Amino acid sequence: MQSSEQGNNQDKSLRKKYIKPIYIIPLVVVIILGGYFYYNAYYALDSYEYTQITMDTVVDLRFQTSGERHAAQIKDQVFDEMERLEALFSRTLEDSDVYRVNEQAGKKPVEVSKEVFYVTEKALEYAELSDGAFDPTIAPITDLWGFLEHDYRVPSAGQLEEKLPLVDYEKIELDHEASTIYLPEEGMALELGGIAKGFIVDQAIEMLLQKEVEHAFVNAGGDIGVIGSRPDGEPWRIGVRNPRQEQEMIAVIPVSDQMVATSGDYERSFTENETRYHHILDPDTGMPTEDLASVTILAESVLEADVLSTTLFILGPVQGMDLIEQKAGVEGILVTPDLEIEVSSGIADVVELQ
Repeated sequence: MQSSEQGNNQDKSLRKKYIKPIYIIPLVVVIILGGYFYYNAYYALDSYEYTQITMDTVVDLRFQTSGERHAAQIKDQVFDEMERLEALFSRTLEDSDVYRVNEQAGKKPVEVSKEVFYVTEKALEYAELSDGAFDPTIAPITDLWGFLEHDYRVPSAGQLEEKLPLVDYEKIELDHEASTIYLPEEGMALELGGIAKGFIVDQAIEMLLQKEVEHAFVNAGGDIGVIGSRPDGEPWRIGVRNPRQEQEMIAVIPVSDQMVATSGDYERSFTENETRYHHILDPDTGMPTEDLASVTILAESVLEADVLSTTLFILGPVQGMDLIEQKAGVEGILVTPDLEIEVSSGIADVVELQ
């Protein structure tokens, strides 16, 4: 009996596994455009960083994985997918779904990919939610200002009056069975730039999750998708830039399991006759909005954060904050042109004002 117990103990001893301690590399401070993150990694993983121009903006991809070759494969797949989606949503590429929809305005419905149909549906949801403050048919007005081709100009009152009747999201016709989109009036045009970028970042995040990446972020011009908290379990820290001082932060937000997007009047702007104009236009007037300088939204998807940051810019601080407080899982920071800051109730106790 004792001999049997001794044998079992020996077997257990032989089966013992020794766990190597996990070391944590020093903290790395990462500063990107509208935000900054504190980032560290585990002993078994390396950190990789890649930058590429996509969607007419700088896309910063950072993540942890094991091995340079594996990291390069992940990077290629993520950027390839982002470029594939950009080619569907582009207004300028002649083979894109959105270009074809606009080309056939007033003529016939156009069959589109499932991605473009889905994002158009979501755009219409937020247009309805905001009573048209967000309107995916704003393109004719955007073009008058030259924002698409970066050839900025102030349109005349007559030009705006001529094009404004073409801006009406309620006229868009969707056929779910045929997967078609139809703009019933010639001259109408679909513009999904205020929502598609967020969707594309969401898809990049989903691809990283499928690759079992546990700590990462993707930043596409202020649309930020984050995977996990910091490896030490602490939240990521995201900086909100001062809309009047490019190198300064006006607030810092701790973030875990949320996505972030910022819209600012500094992103695409120009000055003419001592008046400053920016690219976020009111669908009712065709003019740039004036009540906010920056909107940062935290949400469960980058798509939602992206579209709400634009929507609230148009709604203004009062209606905008009301909408934030009504939406579950959504928080925000609104900054006026005078740099007054309003923070939603759910993050008021954790936001650090600088």
